[in-house]
Amino acid sequence: MSIYNDLNELNLNLDEYKELNLTDYEKKKWGKRVVKKLHKQKPAHWKKYSGIAAAVIVATGISINTGIVSVANMPFVAGLIEKYISSTEHLDYATYKTKIGQTAENEYGKMTLNEVLIDGGRLLISSTFEPAEDVDFNYQMHPLPKVLINGQDLALSTGGQSVELNDKMFTIYNDVDIKEIPLGETIQFHIEYTHLDFEIPMERPWIFDINVPTEQVAEASQTIQFNQEIQIGNGQFILLEKMIVTPISTVLYYNWPEEADHIAFKIVSESGREFLPNSSSITPEGSNNRYQSIDLKTEKYYLVPYEQSVNPNVVNPGDISEELIPINP
Repeated sequence: MSIYNDLNELNLNLDEYKELNLTDYEKKKWGKRVVKKLHKQKPAHWKKYSGIAAAVIVATGISINTGIVSVANMPFVAGLIEKYISSTEHLDYATYKTKIGQTAENEYGKMTLNEVLIDGGRLLISSTFEPAEDVDFNYQMHPLPKVLINGQDLALSTGGQSVELNDKMFTIYNDVDIKEIPLGETIQFHIEYTHLDFEIPMERPWIFDINVPTEQVAEASQTIQFNQEIQIGNGQFILLEKMIVTPISTVLYYNWPEEADHIAFKIVSESGREFLPNSSSITPEGSNNRYQSIDLKTEKYYLVPYEQSVNPNVVNPGDISEELIPINP
């Protein structure tokens, strides 16, 4: 039996012990232990700071009663979607999020769906995974859900990140691209995790059926229809479709049939600020660029095409015309 189970079974009268706060030295000692453990995982930049933040809050908040502290099974704070979007900014999207709190369990462990957020063209999910005792799970494994929206499979792509909170608990973030989300109504989502990781199928998947209202985000969002061709040189063109601006992000949809080079767009404000895409998807089926949210009421904005990366299979892609395309004329 592990030391943690032994400790959990102890029946202690805490009134017999004097509560003492950690000294500065003890706090630093705990902090170094936590950082050292996280350093071995070599997470991505944003994930690294998310993990440290969760762990340090636990470590520095400890007061000693019995002289023995179990960090491995400390209570946790569910990973917020805001931390997935940015680990450095203080974001608050509580107005637009929906808390769920549903748990599904199978032989691999418990998955709790904490909260979801509807953004322009995507569904963001925060979950907590507690692996079963004999399941070897780590931050490099990514459960990715299959998502149906109002009974239809409209998902374009699905991504994910796993962040270790402690030895027996992980925050699972998922980002599902869905091009046509009917903002302004309550949406039915069927979320089904069929794999623990890419090559580990589960006989009994984790399944969640939820209803998500979108009226709040719809009221604060704006859709701009372009439906225009943009000549970019050498007889090639891009078809601009639309842009969705929400309080969370800005997403541009376009078709790039030639795919000579990987063409993206930057947003330029009238005052000279530039916004490059935080993420891009450039495929024959359709392309999109996602940026931070912009405020269309404060000033005018323009789209400017640029060569994001070179396609090595093309001999003469042509020069790109840096044309200013009005967003909000």
